[in-house]
Amino acid sequence: MLSLVGDIALGEDGPTVHAHVVVGKRDGTAHGGHLLEAKVWPTLEVELADAPRLLRKRKDAETGLALIDLDLGERAA
Repeated sequence: MLSLVGDIALGEDGPTVHAHVVVGKRDGTAHGGHLLEAKVWPTLEVELADAPRLLRKRKDAETGLALIDLDLGERAA
């Protein structure tokens, strides 16, 4: 794994992970996109950072996308 970037936000059904990943292959090429599922062997270190506000996602009526709604965000504890 070369890069893993994303967020964890509260959605309508609870916490939701939205992650983008870039992986390196044995032939030296790299591939990236949304991380939907992963198995790691033997280990993977992940560092999480607290956001200054609690992230909440809501479905945008115009686009149909689940977007972070900054107006609903509460201060993180």
